[in-house]
Amino acid sequence: MDVLRRVTAATAICVAASAFATTDDNESDVGVPDEVVVANELRALDDPTILKRRMWLDSEYNAYHDGSDDLVETFGWLWAWRLAADQDWAVRIKLPVQFHDAGDAPGDSNEQGVGDLKIAVGTAWRFGERTRGGVGLELRLPSASDDALSNNAWQLQQFGSFAWNAADWLTLSPSYEYNNSTAVESGTSPKNYLELYFPVVLLLPDRWAVTPRFELKIDFANHDDTTHSGKLTIAKQFDPLPLGLALSFKEAFDSSAKRYQANFIATYYLTKPRP
Repeated sequence: MDVLRRVTAATAICVAASAFATTDDNESDVGVPDEVVVANELRALDDPTILKRRMWLDSEYNAYHDGSDDLVETFGWLWAWRLAADQDWAVRIKLPVQFHDAGDAPGDSNEQGVGDLKIAVGTAWRFGERTRGGVGLELRLPSASDDALSNNAWQLQQFGSFAWNAADWLTLSPSYEYNNSTAVESGTSPKNYLELYFPVVLLLPDRWAVTPRFELKIDFANHDDTTHSGKLTIAKQFDPLPLGLALSFKEAFDSSAKRYQANFIATYYLTKPRP
């Protein structure tokens, strides 16, 4: 489809640009102690106020009660620039490749292909040594290679976050994401929901971190249905390469079609290797 070809071409251009980007374009780490840089890289997984140039692969596995399961490989890129001494801005792209294994539900079938592209812009401010805030806007395009792998809607997401380093080893970074479909294809229900996240990042010795997170979703398009879930992430940053690995497990507290969700994320920060 034409939209997919255009999206693929734009993504290829962005990937090529990131490959040739120099570390001088991102000055956020200049003069910052190495231990602070590593701490921010560990926080960035659950703290949208930390804008650091990076690329990542997020492998997400979802298991459902009907016997079906999904594997989603999401390639992500984030380019960040310094606007002022206390402000950064960034552009983010996410491109998923999805694999669905059919379960016991009637009419369910195996599917695989490219999912919906997501493009976002955002900015973040440093209010002090320990507090930050950020806002942004994301557009989800119905660009999937198959209707079964798409939301079949042009969807806008507004997001925002506030972060507080309560201690050198403890960060609270609550955030919200409000999603609303601006146009939907025939036969598709409109999307209108709010998601709230409450992570607590605990930094551990030897470049490790553990992050428990409580999540709340309110579906305004479905009689204000409210669901709750919990997520636990374990992350590790390596040395000297600015490479991070993270493993997370998520489970709903309410009755849900999904049994559980597991993610494995490999992130490479586009900065100079640490000495």
